Amino acid sequence: MTIDEYTRMAMKVTEKSRRLIIAIAETIWILLGVAAFVLKQYSITVFLGVTIIAYPLLIDYLYKRKLKKTFAAMPAGQNEHIRYEFYPDHVLLLTNHGDGSYKYSDFIKMLETKDEIVLLLSRNQGLLILKENCSQELLDFLRGKFPK
Repeated sequence: MTIDEYTRMAMKVTEKSRRLIIAIAETIWILLGVAAFVLKQYSITVFLGVTIIAYPLLIDYLYKRKLKKTFAAMPAGQNEHIRYEFYPDHVLLLTNHGDGSYKYSDFIKMLETKDEIVLLLSRNQGLLILKENCSQELLDFLRGKFPK
């Protein structure tokens, strides 16, 4: 797994929780900004406006930086060869460090983007499957296992 693949997977898996944190913080700042504007505290209003714009960018930057540090600390993950074998009732994960078997019922859902599929085992853990390595039959099979 490359750093780009790892980052894409982690960003997709944690997308909802990051959006929720940003939405809550920005709602509070907007309300404070409106109050500051009403009270004619324009410098505070401008500061909060800049904060509202910069906060999502800062969170994204800090999270990706943390992911790079985490990836660098996982020497096994950088050179690990991962192979998935799909069966009617489970998926087999084969790596050069060990194997794992997961029933489809173990996954809470499937996330699909243009380039990949992530099978979520929990809110912050999943298996990354690159679509470029999949046949159309496999993609249809997975979509059938995890209807929207």
